Amino acid sequence: MAEPIPLLLSETLRKAHFAHGFSTRAGGVSDPPYDSLDFATLRDPVALRENQRRLAAAVGFDPASLFQVHQVHGPALVVAAGAPAQVLQQQADALVAEPGSGHAVAIRIADCVPVLLADPTSGRVAAVHAGWRGVVADVVGAAVRHLGASGGVPSELLAAIGPCIGSCCFEVSADVGETIARATTPSAIARREEARGKVFVDLRAAVRSQLLGLGLSAAAIEDVPERTSAGCTRCDAKRFYSYRRDGDASGRLIAVIVAR
Repeated sequence: MAEPIPLLLSETLRKAHFAHGFSTRAGGVSDPPYDSLDFATLRDPVALRENQRRLAAAVGFDPASLFQVHQVHGPALVVAAGAPAQVLQQQADALVAEPGSGHAVAIRIADCVPVLLADPTSGRVAAVHAGWRGVVADVVGAAVRHLGASGGVPSELLAAIGPCIGSCCFEVSADVGETIARATTPSAIARREEARGKVFVDLRAAVRSQLLGLGLSAAAIEDVPERTSAGCTRCDAKRFYSYRRDGDASGRLIAVIVAR
């Protein structure tokens, strides 16, 4: 019997009894260079099924109820329903699972920001994939507004921001940095290198700013892991995949949450 896979958990979501988890790259069966817990959907299907089975066992859901989408760095949102294989063909970057459905919604990442949202009153949940383009397109806002339109009160929602590239490593052009800052907060620009026309952006700060602006309380937004280089996917090659670091040799992490 395989050992349980290591997952990073949000204490905030755990206390509210939401089954969830952020994967690391350990505990799966994928071959190098994607070793070992790769969730990319277009590689080895046998390894993927086993990795998903291990994920489901560790989090606590039926692997047949795992819903994902074809991620495109936009603001579209899908409600998990019907056949997961059909939902996977839909282009979106946010998924919602309805209360009582038993559905698990998940997004794949390899530097972008994973955000798990939960309504503790209804049990409705959302998983959001927020790269810088998705942040600018307001995919986080789309998810929060959907939860609000479904009866959730933004000030009562819970959020966990998972492993992503840190401000130590996310270097972009000054134009891109300013675009992100205008869409979120000036403090999203962590450092400037004027001579090179480059800036370093804190995507966690950008997403947190959006969540606060949408009405979530600061105490309800948790960083998993903490806001240091320990949570940077590019810095920590032992724990995390990173497209910025490894290019096409990068696997995909997953962030998943189950409707209560």
